[in-house]
Amino acid sequence: MLYQMKKSNSKKHLFFILFVTFLASNLFSQISANAGLGTLNGFGVEKTFYGINLGLEYPRSDKNTLFGRLAYYIPRRNKDSMQEYLNPILPSILPPILRDYTISTGYLTIEGGTRFYLINGYDNGFSVYGGSTVLLCVNNIKKKFADWDYTSDESDYEKVDDSKGTFLSLGVGLQGGLKYTIPSIGSIFCDLGGSYLIIGQASNNTVYLSTNYPFNSALLFTFNLGFRKDFY
Repeated sequence: MLYQMKKSNSKKHLFFILFVTFLASNLFSQISANAGLGTLNGFGVEKTFYGINLGLEYPRSDKNTLFGRLAYYIPRRNKDSMQEYLNPILPSILPPILRDYTISTGYLTIEGGTRFYLINGYDNGFSVYGGSTVLLCVNNIKKKFADWDYTSDESDYEKVDDSKGTFLSLGVGLQGGLKYTIPSIGSIFCDLGGSYLIIGQASNNTVYLSTNYPFNSALLFTFNLGFRKDFY
């Protein structure tokens, strides 16, 4: 009896291992990896952010795929400085002063969704594609004070430090693009996407100090150019 139970369990374990191996080989034998360069803009905002991205794409058929992409956009500093009042430790002796500071921000985004291919499909020749997307956006903001440039000593005033904040938002959108597949080499692609941010949460007041960055815009646009390698 014990032998039969052990034999039955061994068969179940063997079946499970074969099943998982089959799923893994079936998935990874059809997956694609891509990398590229991209830009991010907020609607009505002059600044453009430049970055790099990495992604995966899984074909459910020749005309329909699932994709995911991680992008990092290099931080940029606002060229126009802002000011903050600093109070003296001994107000009866020294007056308040205005100290300059600047705001810089960078982006990390995680994007995913579906794509539908027209003309030649996912892995053959020239095609156009489009679909819906979900975007998770992490906006890192940094406040940095200018060097001390006053006749009075810095220790005579309240101490202030550089600070950081994060704005986390979730958006939905659409994407469209073009690709050309070179047999046995890979695919060159470019795409344009637009996302509307529907939910946002700031970590602290540092986030609200800037008025010229895309997290104040509910509509973000991205452009990407890159190379996709298919694994079959």
